[in-house]
Amino acid sequence: MTTDNQLDQASEEVANTDGVMMQLDYAAPSQISHVNESSGSLSEEQTAEHTQHVALFAQLNRSEVNFHGKIKSPLVFRDSLLALFDVVSSDYRYVPKDRSAYTVFMQMRRASSNKNLFTAQRDYFTWLFNNDPLAFCILDPLIQVHEQGVSFEVFSRDEGCYAQLTLTNEIFEKSAKPTLGTTSIDYSAALFNGIEKIRDHQQTILDIGHEAVCLQLLETTPDTDNGVVNSTSTDSAVTTPTVKKQIIEKRINVPKSWIRALLQVQSAGQLPQDTIHLDPIALYNVLFELRMHADIKGKRRGLLIELRPQHLPVIILEPFDITVTSQVSQQQKPYQGQQAKLIRLWGRRRLSLLKRLLPHTDSVSVSLLGQGMPSYWTLKGKGFHFTFAMTGFSQANWSQSLNFDLLLPKRPLHNTLAASEDLSDSGKATLNDSDDDSNDNDGLSILIKTLANTPSTLEDLVKSLSADASLTSVPVSRQQIQQWLLSGTQQGLVRYEMATQLYHYRPLTQVPLDMAQFAYHNEAEKQAFDLISRTDAVQKFSVETVAVKGITIRADIHVEEDRRTYHSQLQLGDEGLVTKAECSCPQYLQHRLTHGVCAHLIALRLRYNQYDPNNTGNESWHDTRVLSKRVPIKRFNQPKNNQESVQVKAANSSLMTLPSETMLDLTALAQPAAHSQATANDKIQTLTAQETSITYVYITIAHKKITIEQTIGDKDTRQQLVFNQPAQAKAAFLQHIARFEAKGFIENQGM
Repeated sequence: MTTDNQLDQASEEVANTDGVMMQLDYAAPSQISHVNESSGSLSEEQTAEHTQHVALFAQLNRSEVNFHGKIKSPLVFRDSLLALFDVVSSDYRYVPKDRSAYTVFMQMRRASSNKNLFTAQRDYFTWLFNNDPLAFCILDPLIQVHEQGVSFEVFSRDEGCYAQLTLTNEIFEKSAKPTLGTTSIDYSAALFNGIEKIRDHQQTILDIGHEAVCLQLLETTPDTDNGVVNSTSTDSAVTTPTVKKQIIEKRINVPKSWIRALLQVQSAGQLPQDTIHLDPIALYNVLFELRMHADIKGKRRGLLIELRPQHLPVIILEPFDITVTSQVSQQQKPYQGQQAKLIRLWGRRRLSLLKRLLPHTDSVSVSLLGQGMPSYWTLKGKGFHFTFAMTGFSQANWSQSLNFDLLLPKRPLHNTLAASEDLSDSGKATLNDSDDDSNDNDGLSILIKTLANTPSTLEDLVKSLSADASLTSVPVSRQQIQQWLLSGTQQGLVRYEMATQLYHYRPLTQVPLDMAQFAYHNEAEKQAFDLISRTDAVQKFSVETVAVKGITIRADIHVEEDRRTYHSQLQLGDEGLVTKAECSCPQYLQHRLTHGVCAHLIALRLRYNQYDPNNTGNESWHDTRVLSKRVPIKRFNQPKNNQESVQVKAANSSLMTLPSETMLDLTALAQPAAHSQATANDKIQTLTAQETSITYVYITIAHKKITIEQTIGDKDTRQQLVFNQPAQAKAAFLQHIARFEAKGFIENQGM
């Protein structure tokens, strides 16, 4: 376990762990049932043939939402909902070995050795409920019925994955007009098991509502006269149907960090990003290589995406240097950016949650926010589009989450709308009188009112709000509208659909959220932001980067209330995780990290986010830049076994050889077969020449000395340069970086 994980676990023990109590009432558990002709509880349309009826029960204490329609593509419907369930039930948090759980298990095993199966199982679940009541708890997803179709939203238990599924009207055959709105649905394990049984040859019906299915029991009471049954009146006996309703009440204590992370990931989708397009086969190749190669302990586990202007994107799997690319179809587009980038993503194993949707996917687009930041993978197919977001940081990585907080604008401390139902019922927004920025609230309220009528893109909102006469006192511009949309998303009122670039009005909860509860993770973080806002709080700040080892950050944190100055130091690894932390404050000296992270260490981490290594005015003359480049490995010998190449006999008896090395280039599938054996041999040499390895260059400046280290495979070269003045060394340092970039090297940001 890294020091960063220990810091976060210690801070969670000290922080207030009280969550937000959510009460979810459902008429009955969502289910899937088989309907035959003999069933009289459904309509004639549903009983025409053997049908699978998917009933999703909505929340009773929210506005009524109804939807009924036949599924044209049952397999797409099945696999998309199963992928949604995989995301909401996923938990990739690191679990260290704990002998105490094994000891308790052995005690239970000895205590239940003489019990029967039923008694032992009952005792186990009783113990599980008392010790880990949220072990099988899955938070119910949000569902929105809108004009374009039905959308589902889920967030994983480990706060690391977000998914948004939209089933468009193309996949439905609607028989009645739906009731538009937003609610929560009961997503039970029984529903998951039933959805798995959906087949293409069976008709599937989706029904969403408060009481999608009601069971009617007819009790026939024959007329009796002095104990004698009147047989003539038996057939005409009047029966009264009795409707049986089953109300399920759920009380879930949702962690505040869960809601906070959900709002953050939804908001981050609107930030500036780099978008690349991939073939579905490229994503399949990534998942295949991850499945065939286990992670190596102590080695890098990143997913490296190489972006060069007007070149196709390349995905590199560390530490194997496996390069994945494909050019089978014309769906891949060159990167349209102006600068070459090398973006490293973490949590690549989470991409396996998309494997169910790959057979139905026509195109894949990836939106990247930056090094270690969230990435959005959008899969589009016939009748659906699925957006999957990896947060780039887990719950235990507080340092990366702080960096992520600074990307977004300041979170509002008050909710703009007094009650979300006021907008849906009366069409008018009620403003909070306690909010200081009344103009921004007025603009956001009118924007939400516009989105409540119809979902719109950013361009449509700019046109409509610019012509709105009620916004004459508020400056309406594209940038101002973007700020309103971000503020609405952070308050849980607006949903952004990345696949269609539409903004929807979608209240997260029935009662508006108290935004003051989600401003900071804990009290120490609040104090750290207060220290950063002061001009003289952080003194003697210095950054020293050592090749391969990491980054060391030092500073003196002056606290005016304590009338003291504390010396704080952090060491960051390659992934941005904290590997070492020290502080001279009383909390650290007395408790070390067992009582959480002190405000001074958090302030030091926040100050590092403002550090610009390219600024020539920095007082620190210690820095290291890492640049990398893929170089080809030429092999002129032909492969000797079938594992290195696969030979396919063409129709004209010629041979086409496909490589099976680390370079997965499928251009050979799109090329016609060779016309001669010589051409095939040339193709073998060309394809094997495309095998690559990564060359790293470390350029380090330490006051007046520059060190250049270059690594090519197992060979290392080292060069040292000494200058008379630090300014000369700084100028030469920047010149060497420019020289290597001119040779095709790309700087690894954040390393």
